[in-house]
Amino acid sequence: MRIRLLFALLVFLSKTGFSQDFSNKGKEFWIPYSYHVAMAGSGAGLGMTVYITSDMATTYTVEIFGGSTIQTGTLIPGQVVPVTIPNTLFLNAGGLFTGKTVRVTADKPIVVYSYISASAVSGATVCLPTNVLGREYVSMNYTQISNEARSNSYFTVIAVEDNTVVEIVPSAPTTNGWAAGSTNQVTLNKGEIFQVLGTVNPTATNGAWLGVDLTGSTIRSVASGTSGCKRIAVFSGAGKIRIGACTGGNTSSDNLYQQLYPVASWGKNFLTVPSFSRPANFYRIMKSTAAANVYLNGVLIPAGSFVNNSYYEFSNTIPNTITSDQPIAVSQYFTTQGCSNNGTGAYDP
Repeated sequence: MRIRLLFALLVFLSKTGFSQDFSNKGKEFWIPYSYHVAMAGSGAGLGMTVYITSDMATTYTVEIFGGSTIQTGTLIPGQVVPVTIPNTLFLNAGGLFTGKTVRVTADKPIVVYSYISASAVSGATVCLPTNVLGREYVSMNYTQISNEARSNSYFTVIAVEDNTVVEIVPSAPTTNGWAAGSTNQVTLNKGEIFQVLGTVNPTATNGAWLGVDLTGSTIRSVASGTSGCKRIAVFSGAGKIRIGACTGGNTSSDNLYQQLYPVASWGKNFLTVPSFSRPANFYRIMKSTAAANVYLNGVLIPAGSFVNNSYYEFSNTIPNTITSDQPIAVSQYFTTQGCSNNGTGAYDP
C-alpha cells in the first residue's frame, strides 16, 4: 500500500532579536482543524490526531474550548500519546467547518504535534504554546495548484483572549469578498477561530485546479479602545496542493498545514539542509521590511527578484546559507511524490 504523508513546510527559526525564550515546549496550546479539501465535501474520512509527549511526568487535558473534554491522562517521560479529535466536533451535516478550537493543557511543559488527514491526503505541524505566540504574522502558503476542486489556499486565526481585534490584509482575493491589499478587521473572543480562504477557479485547466496564493498576507492583533494588542495563533497552508514540476500524468497532491511563527521571532542567519533521499526542495524567503538586503550563499538577491517586494523563491539540492541585515523568515517545501526528479518511491515527504 502506498502511503502518502504531508507536504512539510518548515520555517527555520533564529532567536535573534526575540526577547523571550522561544520554544515549542509549553503548558497550553491552541489548535484548529484548519482547512482540508475534505471539508468542501461531506467530510467523510476526515480526522485529526494530536500527539503529546514530554521529558517529565505530567498530567494533560485535551478539550474543545468551551465544550467537551476529549481526553485526560498522565504522561511518563518519553511517552508519546496520540489523541483522536472526532471530526463530528468540527463538521456539520453539510461538511462545513464549524470553527471550534482544540486546547491542550498540562501541569508541566509538553510538546504537541497536530496531524490532519483524509484517506491519502494529509499534513502535520509542530504546535506552539501560548507563551511564545505573537501579535503579528505573515502567511506562508505556496503557488496553488491541485488535482482536486476547492483546494483553496488558507490561513486560520485563533484568539487566546477575549475582545481580540485582528487586522487582516490579504495578498490576493478571498472567498468572503475581500480584495487583495484591502484592510479588514474582525473581533474574536477567547477560543474563537476565523479562517480565510483564497479564491480558486471553479473549473480545471489541463486537469488542474488553480487558485490564488495567500503568501504575504499580514495578520496582526491591534489595540482597540482600552484594550491593547493581544496574542493570537495563526496557521496557514492549502486544502490540497501539488509542489514541484510533475510529469508523466502525475497529479499527486496533499494537504498543507503549518503553524506560523510570529514576526517578532524572525532572525537574520539561517542554514538549510536538503530532505533525505529526495534532495529537490523549494524555498521562500520572506522579508520583514522591503529595505532588507538578503544574501543567498553570499550573493545579494536583487530587490526586484522579490515577489510583491516581500518574498523570494528558489529551488536547489544543496545546503544553503541565508543571511539578512533585517529579520526574515525562511520556509522549506518538500516536493510532491514523483515530482522535480524526486523519484516515485513508496512515500510522499
